[in-house]
Amino acid sequence: MDDKMNVTLRGKVREILDDMVEEGYANTKSEAIRLAILNFGEEHIGEELMVKEKLDKIDKGIKEGKRKVLGYKEALGVYAKHIKG
Repeated sequence: MDDKMNVTLRGKVREILDDMVEEGYANTKSEAIRLAILNFGEEHIGEELMVKEKLDKIDKGIKEGKRKVLGYKEALGVYAKHIKG
């Protein structure tokens, strides 16, 4: 499916787009926009995936008994005495 759109860019965004083409990062403005979207996806969506994978690994370790879950008093150690309750 090929969605076409017209986008008007002004100001700093337009300057960055023009610079991407002038500096050779992209051959066309359309390509520059695609690169920017891909970069955003890799940076933000990729980061979310890494966090999810890490949390899944921690959960698995807990279920398998390889990691210990601490209560707040254990986690705080000597500082637990400062918590009321």
